Amino acid sequence: MIQVRRVQPQDLEYIFKNQEALEYNQELMSNKLENMMIVVDNNEICGFGFYINIDNKCILNWVHIKKEHRRNQLGTMLVKTILNSAEQQGSLQAYLPGECEDFAEFLGFERLIELDEIKNINTSYIDLYKTHNLKNIYKVSLIGYFKPCNCSKECK
Repeated sequence: MIQVRRVQPQDLEYIFKNQEALEYNQELMSNKLENMMIVVDNNEICGFGFYINIDNKCILNWVHIKKEHRRNQLGTMLVKTILNSAEQQGSLQAYLPGECEDFAEFLGFERLIELDEIKNINTSYIDLYKTHNLKNIYKVSLIGYFKPCNCSKECK
């Protein structure tokens, strides 16, 4: 069974023991655990992602799925769960850094090209995640991202 949820105290031992396979950087990530969501597949943590909501923006980072679990829609489930949670908390847009343009576009993100917005979002990443300037940042509007069901009366 696959589950996406917030990290819980009982998950930490596994995460710390499997840092290398999960590409978990304890020095950078440990003070952000309240902003971490994990993917569990058959009782194994196989991925995680972090997000922080600032004003009406969801700032995602460190979205990672173990290599042997990739291409099974786990990353998609993780990011969509994060976006759903961020939207419920008032975020209107989300930002995702990375080199996986196909993944970002599949999720509806578009690459930022407006220089002032890139500069502002880069500043947010540096402040929040203590990361360096990012090459690629993608953005998606959360307004209408999770559309209600359009099917017939039997869904009601």
